[in-house]
Amino acid sequence: MRSSNFFRKPETALQRANEFISVGKERDALQALHDMIKDRRHRVWTKTHEQIMMKHDRRHRVWTKTHEQIMMKHVELCVILRNSAYAKDALFQYKALTQQVNVKSLEQVLTHFLTLAERRTDDAQTASKEKVEEIDDLDQADAPENLLLSLVSGAVTQDRMDRADRMDRAVLSPWLRFLWDSYRNCIDLLRNNAMVEQLYHQIARQSFKFCARYQRRTEFRKLCDILRLHLSQIQKTQHLGHVVKLSSIDSLTVMQETRLIQLDTAIQMELWKEAYRSAEDLHGMMQLSKDKDKRMVKPTSYVNYYDKLALVFWKGGNSLFHAAALLQKFIIYKDMKNEEEAADQATCVLLATLSIPDGSDTASDLTKHLDIEEQHIANVRVLSNLIRLPIAPTRAGILKECVRLGIPDIAAAPARKLYNYFEREFAPLRLATLVNEQLKALEAGGQDNYVEALRHVIATKSLKQLSAIYDTLSLERIHKVIPFFTPMALERFLVDIAKHRFVKAHIDHREACVRFTSPESTSGTDGAQGVETIRTHLEDLFVQLRDTTNILDADQGHRFRLAKAKLDRQAEIYHHCKDQDYDRMLNRRRRIESNKENTEQQRLQRAQKAQQEAARLEEQRRKEEYQRLEIERAESERKRRAADQQEVERRIRMEKMKQIQANPIYQTIVKEKGEEALKDMDPEAVLREQRERLDAERREQQTKQHLQEKKFDHMIRAYHLEEMKIRKAMSEERAATLPAIFDAYEERRIRTLMIACANRFRTPRPTRTTTGAQEWLPGRLPPQLQSVPSPAASQWNVLPCANAHSPTGSVLFPLRTPPASWTTLGVVEQLLLLQFARIFVLRRQPKTACSGARI
Repeated sequence: MRSSNFFRKPETALQRANEFISVGKERDALQALHDMIKDRRHRVWTKTHEQIMMKHDRRHRVWTKTHEQIMMKHVELCVILRNSAYAKDALFQYKALTQQVNVKSLEQVLTHFLTLAERRTDDAQTASKEKVEEIDDLDQADAPENLLLSLVSGAVTQDRMDRADRMDRAVLSPWLRFLWDSYRNCIDLLRNNAMVEQLYHQIARQSFKFCARYQRRTEFRKLCDILRLHLSQIQKTQHLGHVVKLSSIDSLTVMQETRLIQLDTAIQMELWKEAYRSAEDLHGMMQLSKDKDKRMVKPTSYVNYYDKLALVFWKGGNSLFHAAALLQKFIIYKDMKNEEEAADQATCVLLATLSIPDGSDTASDLTKHLDIEEQHIANVRVLSNLIRLPIAPTRAGILKECVRLGIPDIAAAPARKLYNYFEREFAPLRLATLVNEQLKALEAGGQDNYVEALRHVIATKSLKQLSAIYDTLSLERIHKVIPFFTPMALERFLVDIAKHRFVKAHIDHREACVRFTSPESTSGTDGAQGVETIRTHLEDLFVQLRDTTNILDADQGHRFRLAKAKLDRQAEIYHHCKDQDYDRMLNRRRRIESNKENTEQQRLQRAQKAQQEAARLEEQRRKEEYQRLEIERAESERKRRAADQQEVERRIRMEKMKQIQANPIYQTIVKEKGEEALKDMDPEAVLREQRERLDAERREQQTKQHLQEKKFDHMIRAYHLEEMKIRKAMSEERAATLPAIFDAYEERRIRTLMIACANRFRTPRPTRTTTGAQEWLPGRLPPQLQSVPSPAASQWNVLPCANAHSPTGSVLFPLRTPPASWTTLGVVEQLLLLQFARIFVLRRQPKTACSGARI
């Protein structure tokens, strides 16, 4: 526990922070205010302690105006330093202090905080030249592609531009990230609290504006998920006292407005999936409001809701529910507006209904083959609930309702004519041409949203009518009948409608025609079935007229006999084949039953395989989850070790800094740069700074020394000149006397050597017998001298020597003249023999006073 902060008054902390700010130390000021705000959390209270400190600490535990000033200054510093963590911690502490005393103060602090953050972000956007869309996700500090771009963008012409772009991103991106963190922290702070509910929704709407302004798609999705999570928490905690009550009309109204803004923002950002989810959220809120009070949801809210929902359905390609949503909007809208606006709405409803393609209200063949019809029905039921319909809408049902409401009569003339062509005309050769004229009129009137869809629908209808009349039709004729498409687009269209079984036909490229076949397996509406009935009647009428003509032209008796013979033949054939036909029908029934059993067995096998695949996927998911947890554990362990290593390095740096601070040069550096600058420096950098300063001082001293030497340069040069004259004279004098000195020295040396030599010969020497030389010498001669006869004893000169160690008192010395037997030896051999004799004599001499004499 820090005693310096324990009894600190709020006024003292604020004053201390202002002093830090005045000298440019904003971080120290923020730390001082933050310690003051978090001081209560670090206390460990006891009962005695509480009784003693109650009186002194009363001001610190109760909210005062000074606390609000501290928070205002704190959030200002957090915005300047972009420290969202400190801001979040302080705001949560301040909420705990003020939520029971002064909620208005908390609202002012939050508003001030967000206003400052928005202002700084606007300034950063003004200063930056980048496009905000290039920044991907604000929860990620630096995207990998941006880092790679900064490394590899080495083009000479683009290098300066790339550096400018990276500088712009560095300016704007941190402020966008800080503003997003601020919005998210404030929303988390105010969630599920009835006292700050209005401020919560206000900040949520500001967040939507932020996402729309800067096109932050990822952050918008996260924000929507956060709001859904908060709503689910509200629904689970209704039993608590301070939470938002869903039974309150005001709470439901403000929630509904926020969800409507969320839907508008999703549509504005073209996030259609998120718009659909927002529409579900809004529908849920409207249902809650309606359950509480039917008068809560106003008709204008429903009109706005259906309008946006219809737009979402249209962007999603669901024209059936798009028309149904517009119809629901028209039912509410027609009683609110004048006739002109009602006519515009009726035109939109009628065009949307006519643009519904065939088969939209039934499951597709792919859905049936994949056995997901139940899922399709469930999805249709959900969409029906969104537009408040008890059953799923159909194209025929929507048209019937439009007729009941008189929409074709209210709609504009082109739409009314299109309705008549679509539903009442049977003119396959000129239907598309008639419709095309009205579509051009719609385009001229600015109502071209449904033109393309209407062209596809009328082309399908024309082909179905043509298939009811013709068996074969050339592609050129079809292109004239349906002038909407190019030849290639027309063939693609024919393939598509044949694939979806709207028309059963195939293209014959050899003959350049389209062949229509039996429409038994085609899908269509009741109108198509009526056309087929007309075709069947026409065919029957043709057969009957042909038979009648044949009967009238032939003989009655002959015709009767032929008819009787034909009837007898048919009866005979029947009796002959009835058993076979009966067996064939039985076999067909058995095959049908067998096929049903096989189909059921295959379905069960598919279900079993699906279960096995689901089990395998689940097991794979568990393994992947286990591996992910292991990786996360290893990563956390690595981070922990890295943190420990950093802590050890920090302690080592602190020890080095303590050692460095004992140096007098450190105090000089502190005076020049300040303690704040040295806190961020590495100890090695401080040591390097000290060495640089020592080198600078040494260089300065040397410079001073050189300057001082330059001052005495002339005097010293004069001294040197005089010295050179004296040295020259001394050198000449010595050169003149050196020969005489050398001659005297040589004479003295020679005389000394002569005296020494004479004394050496006069000195008695030790003696050895000749027998010793004769015994020792043969074993030590080289091989080439072994055969040379040794000199006799008479050939050795024995000199007298007064030596106590010598038994004879004489020394062996070879004669000056070699014996006659040596003349046969070469010069080299003689010299070697003499040398060995000399070595022998010297080694056998005892250490006496004359041992140093030479032979």
